[in-house]
Amino acid sequence: NFSDCNSDSTGEPSKLCSEDPSVCPDQTTLKDVETIAIWAEGAAGTVHLDIKSIGATGCAAVKSAEPGFNGQNTCKGPVQKGLRYNMSGRTDEPALPFPLADGETLATGVCCDSAYAPYAEPKYTFNRTDVNFFATLEQQQLPVTFYDSVCGIPLFKAPQNRTFEDFKADTIEHGWPSFRPAEVVDGNVKILDNGYVISKCGTHLGSNLPDEKGTRYCMDTSCISGNPAARD
Repeated sequence: NFSDCNSDSTGEPSKLCSEDPSVCPDQTTLKDVETIAIWAEGAAGTVHLDIKSIGATGCAAVKSAEPGFNGQNTCKGPVQKGLRYNMSGRTDEPALPFPLADGETLATGVCCDSAYAPYAEPKYTFNRTDVNFFATLEQQQLPVTFYDSVCGIPLFKAPQNRTFEDFKADTIEHGWPSFRPAEVVDGNVKILDNGYVISKCGTHLGSNLPDEKGTRYCMDTSCISGNPAARD
């Protein structure tokens, strides 16, 4: 039972064609498909998956990648130099689904490259010893403001309506910095219909992956490590 409405967190259909005809793939939604994802998950044991081939016909011409990108540059400017939490200049990332383009950094890839939009930076990037995310935050006055890594606008102020330990536990549980609605800077962050989260500047920040507590902004550390463009 096909669907064009799937959960980014589980891959399972959120609605089925039999329940809502508007989520049935049709010629419009199937035109110019750019990404095909294969899911293989198991609660225990090893998953073995053999794929002989994947093909398509009648596709429109695909734009060639821009220099320094695997896809198209979706940002309105370059990623800042000197990102916070030591997030600048990271190029050796074997955990990504495919290699970064020549000259591309992790921040440029996950924040600005259309080819990486369905993916995230490697899980627990924030917890790497050379990132030292929480140790750095603990030295700052709370709440801490997080800025767009491209344009420098404020995105989140955390923690709000919870303790620092709650924010830390939420992030560790899910594997990426996790913010709640009260921590969003009004007007600077937007959730798209497909669940992607972008800034007012158009920078890809991560995804909205709700849990039992409600809306959860699951963010890439790379994209919220900017420096302020001007005084808040």
